[in-house]
Amino acid sequence: MKRVAIYARVSTDKQQTSNQILVLKEIAERSGYNIIQIYEDKGISGSKGREDRPALNQMMKDATHRKFDMVMCWSIDRLGRSISHLIEIMNELNGLKIDMFFSQQSIDTTQSSGRMLFSIMGAIGEFEKSLIKERVLAGLDRARKNGTKLGRPSNMTDGIKSAILILKDKGLGGRETCRKLGIGCATYYKVIGEG
Repeated sequence: MKRVAIYARVSTDKQQTSNQILVLKEIAERSGYNIIQIYEDKGISGSKGREDRPALNQMMKDATHRKFDMVMCWSIDRLGRSISHLIEIMNELNGLKIDMFFSQQSIDTTQSSGRMLFSIMGAIGEFEKSLIKERVLAGLDRARKNGTKLGRPSNMTDGIKSAILILKDKGLGGRETCRKLGIGCATYYKVIGEG
């Protein structure tokens, strides 16, 4: 008998998860599934990360302990609102060999059509990541070409450079110099390399 977990979520305190759970319980009963646990996040947006959704977080921890074989959700948007977040959750469950069922979209990864759709969603997620990466790299390249200095602003002054070289000449070690001047070791070695 397949052991299932039900995950339900509503965005506001005025909404209830009971309708989602009722539908999923009926489907589980008809299918002969054993409901192990019901996880409910109430009044929490689907755009929130796993750490801000206690029931989802607990469900994912229980998944790593293989407490169930399938996660049942009323709809995909109950599990996650952004494609990247949704794909991350689904990939983790897939990696644990835990199937997924979404009632409203008729997606069941125990079926070949459900697995195919899951693969397509994974490919879309990867495509979205690569597009974002390309945009970021193009933006950085454009900023460099426009003369924008990238990275953290340097607190390196001529005074700090001089102080490093003077302390080195006096025989003070690198760590002690860094401590005295409140600088990082990388800064010290950069100046020493230039000097």
